[in-house]
Amino acid sequence: MGMATTARVPEASEQQPWVELFGPEHCQYHVDDPWGQPTGRLAQYLVPITIDPQAYGVHPQAHFVGADLVGVDRNRRIVEETLHLKELSVARRRRLVLRSLLPKGGSIPASVCSLVDMRRWSGAYFHWFLDALPRLIAADDHSARSGEPTRVIVPASLRPWQEESLALLGVEAERRLPHLPPRRGGLEVRHLIAGVAHRWQRQGLAPFDAISPWAIRQLAQRFAEAVPIHSAGATPKRLFLSRRGASNRAVVNEDAVMEILEPHGFVALRCERLSLVEQISIFRDASHIVAPHGGALTNLIHARGGHLLELFQSNHGVRPEFFQLASINGVAYRFLLCSNVSGGNDIRVDVDRLKEWLGMTL
Repeated sequence: MGMATTARVPEASEQQPWVELFGPEHCQYHVDDPWGQPTGRLAQYLVPITIDPQAYGVHPQAHFVGADLVGVDRNRRIVEETLHLKELSVARRRRLVLRSLLPKGGSIPASVCSLVDMRRWSGAYFHWFLDALPRLIAADDHSARSGEPTRVIVPASLRPWQEESLALLGVEAERRLPHLPPRRGGLEVRHLIAGVAHRWQRQGLAPFDAISPWAIRQLAQRFAEAVPIHSAGATPKRLFLSRRGASNRAVVNEDAVMEILEPHGFVALRCERLSLVEQISIFRDASHIVAPHGGALTNLIHARGGHLLELFQSNHGVRPEFFQLASINGVAYRFLLCSNVSGGNDIRVDVDRLKEWLGMTL
């Protein structure tokens, strides 16, 4: 898995049982905007930033309490990493801690890592890959150190791409624990393995949702090792990611867009109709991507260079998630603010700007 040489095992006497996987990351990204549009939240990433070290905690005799599996350690403190971008009131924290004092609702004599979080985002494609799966880096590192498999709590009902991703990452059925809200005093585990959320910077040196390049590359490497490289020409290289039929951010003039793109070899794809292996293979080999902002661009995790034009709806604003993924993987990034269609959240692409982008990148 390519673990960093900076990792260390905490001494038993340490108050916080941290294992550091990778130190602070110093990043500065660049966006090429020939149209001089407002960069919005991207501006936060166009200056040098420092991303927090990647680390995880090993909490012995801890409890998962409540329907959302909040961690409470044996010293009756909330394990902050299990909250994941969620702030709790003092009163609610107190109730969760008191709940952990009740007779336990079950126990697992093993180390356990949860891919379920308080925000219940794990059912969304983007959040599953960016917020849930990176926790497996910590789980597997702990397994390598302890010599025993770390069990993984997963959603009770897995979607096909979740099932496929877990299988590709080596999390077979015997390691999985379907998420069932624990009763009474919660679920006691031998060790609770809680990774620092790589999109929750706390030290004030980067935007809170800055993405760790190291974590993304670790995840991409593991998928690459599991998915064989196809022969040259086996997948399309120029992509338009269609949201036709989606509830929002669909391109209402998609036919006009494809009239421009198709002569240049672009193929319209609906990623929700593809297997995960197909998506990994396609994005790994893509040279040009045009796409409305949406979950399909999560597959930039697997990209290796190329060009991206991300289409934003004006009312939604310019967001930094896929800009970061593109920057991490060497994808030349541009964006286009598109007008919202009256009465809805769909968008209309300025075809003249699209032609300009083609002229700059082909």
